[in-house]
Amino acid sequence: MKRSLLRRTSAGSSLVALAALAAAACSSTPPPPPKPIAKPTPPLMVAAPAPLPPSRWASAGGATEVGPKLDAGMLVLVGGRRAIVGKDGSVKAETAPSPEPLEEVVEVPMPNGGRRLVARGHRGIYRLDDPLGAPKPLAQSEQDIRGIGAYMGLVAVWTFGADMPRFVDVETGRLKPVTTLPPLPLRSVAFRDAKEGAGLFDGVGLAVTADGGATWKRVTEDVKGDALRVFELAVRDGMIRAFVYDEGRDAPIDVAQARLGRLADHTPKDDDPALVKWIRATHRDPLAAAAASGVFLPDGSAIVASHGMVARVDTKTGMVTAAAEFARGDGLGACGMSRAGKNAWMACSLSEDMGGDRYDPFGVMRVSLEGSSLKPERPALIRSGEAELRTSPSGGVLLLGPCSSDDDGEVCARQPDGRWLTMRGEIDLFPRGAGPLSDGRIAFVRNLWEGDVPESERRDDEEAAREEEEEESEGSREGEGEGDHEDKPVPEHKRVYVAALGEGGKEERIATLDFRPIGELRVISAIEEDDEHTLSFVMADDDGVYAVSQPTGSGKEARKPHRIQGASSARIRGGRGIAVGDDAISASSDGGRTWQSVPLPESVRASLSDVTGLLDDPTVFSTSEVGMMLDRHVRIGWGTEEPREDRAEAPFDVTIPRAETSYGAGAERVLACNTEGPVQATAPLTSSSFIVQLLGKKGAPPKGTRRAQRAAPTARNGLMDVIALLEEEGPDKPGSEPAKWTLSWHDAAELGGKVRSWSGPPPKGTGWGTELRAAAGSGARALFTLRVGSSKNVLVRTKAGGGVETAEVGFDLLPSNEVVFGADKGEPIAWMRDTALVVWISGEAPRIIGHVAARSSRTLGEPTKDGVPVLLSSYDWSAMRVFPIPPPEKKGAPAPLPLAPTLEGWATVPNIRNQIGKLAPCAAKPKAGVRFFVTRGYARALVDGANGSLASALYDVRLAGNDACIAQVSTLYAPDRASVRPPPPPTTGKGAVPAKKGPITFVRADFLGKKAEGGDRGLPAKDQVFKLSCTLEDRK
Repeated sequence: MKRSLLRRTSAGSSLVALAALAAAACSSTPPPPPKPIAKPTPPLMVAAPAPLPPSRWASAGGATEVGPKLDAGMLVLVGGRRAIVGKDGSVKAETAPSPEPLEEVVEVPMPNGGRRLVARGHRGIYRLDDPLGAPKPLAQSEQDIRGIGAYMGLVAVWTFGADMPRFVDVETGRLKPVTTLPPLPLRSVAFRDAKEGAGLFDGVGLAVTADGGATWKRVTEDVKGDALRVFELAVRDGMIRAFVYDEGRDAPIDVAQARLGRLADHTPKDDDPALVKWIRATHRDPLAAAAASGVFLPDGSAIVASHGMVARVDTKTGMVTAAAEFARGDGLGACGMSRAGKNAWMACSLSEDMGGDRYDPFGVMRVSLEGSSLKPERPALIRSGEAELRTSPSGGVLLLGPCSSDDDGEVCARQPDGRWLTMRGEIDLFPRGAGPLSDGRIAFVRNLWEGDVPESERRDDEEAAREEEEEESEGSREGEGEGDHEDKPVPEHKRVYVAALGEGGKEERIATLDFRPIGELRVISAIEEDDEHTLSFVMADDDGVYAVSQPTGSGKEARKPHRIQGASSARIRGGRGIAVGDDAISASSDGGRTWQSVPLPESVRASLSDVTGLLDDPTVFSTSEVGMMLDRHVRIGWGTEEPREDRAEAPFDVTIPRAETSYGAGAERVLACNTEGPVQATAPLTSSSFIVQLLGKKGAPPKGTRRAQRAAPTARNGLMDVIALLEEEGPDKPGSEPAKWTLSWHDAAELGGKVRSWSGPPPKGTGWGTELRAAAGSGARALFTLRVGSSKNVLVRTKAGGGVETAEVGFDLLPSNEVVFGADKGEPIAWMRDTALVVWISGEAPRIIGHVAARSSRTLGEPTKDGVPVLLSSYDWSAMRVFPIPPPEKKGAPAPLPLAPTLEGWATVPNIRNQIGKLAPCAAKPKAGVRFFVTRGYARALVDGANGSLASALYDVRLAGNDACIAQVSTLYAPDRASVRPPPPPTTGKGAVPAKKGPITFVRADFLGKKAEGGDRGLPAKDQVFKLSCTLEDRK
C-alpha cells in the first residue's frame, strides 16, 4: 500500500513539473538567475609559536672572582668555570670542565723562578698546567676546604674546623710540613716570588718575609691599627696587597721596608672589560643570576642586574658580553628583574646621592628590550628601603611596600597612565600572592580560611553557612553526603577566589576556584597575568601542590586547579613554571596549564633530598623566564633538553686528613658532690628582678631625702657573675645634686657570696641620673663603669683594703670584654677594648699596653708583676704570651706608648678551653703558674647521686708549662627529672624529721682550699646553703 502510493505521488509530481517548464518556455519573462553558491572562507593562517630555546643544565656552585694576571690576559672564575679575559675584552672559555666547580685560583712561585697555577674546589686541590685545559688533581681533603694561599713552592690549605693550614707540594701533591712559622696560626698568605711574601697571623696581624719564609717580621703601618684590620692578601700587578675584605679597601705592602701603605677604596677602571667589571662589582655567577631573575633578549641572550650593574649574558657560555653601571657605593645588592609587557623592569638599591633626602634609596627602573643599549631609564620611582618587585607579562608592575614612607598602605602599583599608587586593603596582601594586573589593580587570593572575605560579605556568608549546616544535617539523616573529599561540592561561601583591589580600596571577585583544601592553604607563587588576561599562580595545602591557570572575568564560575603530582614546591614566573619534588622535577611552558617531567642529571637528582626542606628560600630555589636556579645547579631554557655529561670524578693519590683538634686525651670528668650540713652564705639569685631587694637599702628614705636606684646589666655569665647596684641619695629639692653614691655588689662565684658595698660622695658637679653601665669583680675588689650625664664615662675601682679610685676615660678605654684582677703590688686590673689591652694600676690612670687581634678566642690571665697573660685559642691550637706592663713615666709625663704587636714571645700551651672537661682538680697550688678564668655553657654533674647538668659554669684554671688543673668551679646545677630521688626515710625514731639536703641548684667548689658549698638559688633564707664535699670524677 505505501509503496504504490509513493510511486503515484512521484509520477504526478513529474507531470506537474513538466507542465510548468513548458509554460515558462512560452512566456516572454526570462527565468531568474541562479543563486550564487557561497564559497567556503579559507581558515585563518595563525603563525606557529616560536620554538622555545633549548634547555640545558649547568653547575653554578663555584666562585666568581678575578684571578692571577697571565701573559694571555686575566684568568677569572665565573660560577666556578674558568675563562681568560684578553686586553681587548675578548673572552676565552675553558676547553675542558673541572671535576668540580672551582672556588679559588692562586699563582705559586717556585724555587727555580717558575710559577704554577693552583686551584681548589669544594674538596679538591688541582694544578692548572693549561689555564683553560683539564686540571691535574693534586690532593683531596676529608673536610671542606675554606681557602688556599700561595707559599714558596707550596699551597697552603685551610679546612673548616681547623685554623692551622696544611701545606701541599704543588709538584707532587704530598703534604709537607713548614717548621719556620711562629706558634700563631697563619690566616692568609701570598708570595710575590720565591723570596718575598706576606702573611696574616692570628693575634698579631700582618707580617712579611724576605727570605722565602725562613724568618718573619711584623710590619709597621701608615695608619695605626691597619695591620690588624686587614683580612686577606693577594698579588695584584706584581705587588702584594692587603685587603680589608675581598675587592674592598686595600693597601700595598713594601716587603723590603716591612711597611703597610695607606688603605684606600678600590676604584673600578672605566676601561675594564665588561666581564671584569661585573665580577668586581657583584661576585655573582651571571648565569645563576639570569636563571633566578633574568629576562630573555630577542637574540637569545639574557639581561640581568645586580650591585649597581646591568649586563647582557650569553646563555650558552655563561659569560657577560656587555655591562653598564647605574649605581656605585656600599650597600648595593642583587636586583629584582622581570618582564612586564614589552619591557623589563628592575628594582635595585641605588647610590646614596641618587636618593636625595631618602635613606637607603631604592629605585624601580624600566629597561628597553629592543636595540643594543643596556642603560636603564631614569628611576620611575625612588623610595626608602628595599621592597620585592612583582610583574606580569600583561604589563602590570608592583612593589610589596608603599611608594613612599609617608604613604598609608602596603603595596605600590604602577597605573596604566604611568602613576605609582600606594594601595591599602583591609587585610595583609603579602601572604595572599599579591600580583599586578594590566589595569593597575592588584590581584590576591581570598577565602584562604573561614571568614576570610570582605566585611560587606560576611553576613551573607554566615547565612549561607547556616543553610549549609541544615542541609548537611538533613542529608546525614537521609544517608546522603557520603563520598570522597574532593568529590563533594564546595559551597559558594567556602570557595577560594581571586579578588582585585583597585584605587579607593574597592574589591572585585575576578576568578573562583572549585577547590576544597586539606589543612592550611598557602599561596607559594605570586599571581601573574598573561597577555590574554589569564591568571597563573601556585597554592599548597597539607596534601599537595596545585597550579592555577584561570582567566579573569570568570567571576563566580568555579574551576578546579591542577594538582602537580609529587611536588613539594613550585614557582611560576614569566609564564614558565618549575615544580620540585623529592625525586623529580616538572616544568610548564604555558603558565601552569600543563606540566612535563624534566630529565635530571644524576648530580641534580642526588641533591633533591637535601634541598626539599629549603625550597622557600629564594637563594636556594628561584625561577625566571630564563630558567631555574636550584642550590648549586642551574637550568637554562624551556625547550628540548640538550644532552649533558656528568663531571667525571678526579683520581687523587693524596688525601688531606681531618685536622687534629686539641681536645686532649683521656676521659671526660664530671663534678661530683655530696651534701652535708647547712652553712651561712649568700646564694645566687634566680632573677635579676631581685637585685634591688638583695643589694638595696631597706625601707623608705628619710623625709626630705631623694633616693634613686639603678642595677647594672648582667654580664655574659648571667646571675653567676657579679651583680651590682648604684644608689644615689641627696636632698629632695629642685635643682639639688646627689650627695652620696652607694655601690653594692655580690660576686656569685665567690665562696660565701658576701654582699659588699661602698658609699661616698660623687665627683663634684655630678647631677642625678648616673647610669651603672657594667660591673665586674673578684671578691672584695670590683670595677664599675658609670655614665655621668650625656658625655662623661667614669670608672670606679674598689680596693681590697677599702676605699675607691675613679678615672674619667674615653670610649677607647671602656671595658668591652672580661675584666681580670691582680693581687700583686698596685693591684692591677686588666681588660680588652676591641683589640686594645688596657691596664689600670692603683695610683695611675688606665692605659693601653698592647694590641691583640680578635679572630680567635681571647682569654686574659690574672695580672702579675711580670705582666698580663693573654691566651689565644681555637679548634686545633693554643698560644700564650705575657704582655709586660711598662713602668710609668715621671709624674705629669704622658703615659708610655703601648708595645707594638710582635711575633716574638708567643709559646704553644695546652688548649685549656678545649680540654676543660678533662682537667683534674688541683692538688696543690702550682708554682710559677698562670691563672685563667674559663666559662663553660654545659657539662654533666652528679649531686647526691642524682645526675644533672651544669650551666653558666666558671672554672678557675691554673696553668704551669704544659700542666693544667682546676682550682675552683662555680656553676648552676639542674638535676635530671628522672634522676631526682625521693626524700630519705627518718633517721632515728618513729616519725623523726630527716636532715634537709637541698634542693641543690648551684655549686661553688674550691679544690685547693678543700671546701665547697651549694644550695637553692634566691634571696637569703634559712637552711638555703649547705656544705658540700666535691671532686672531679672520671666519667664512666
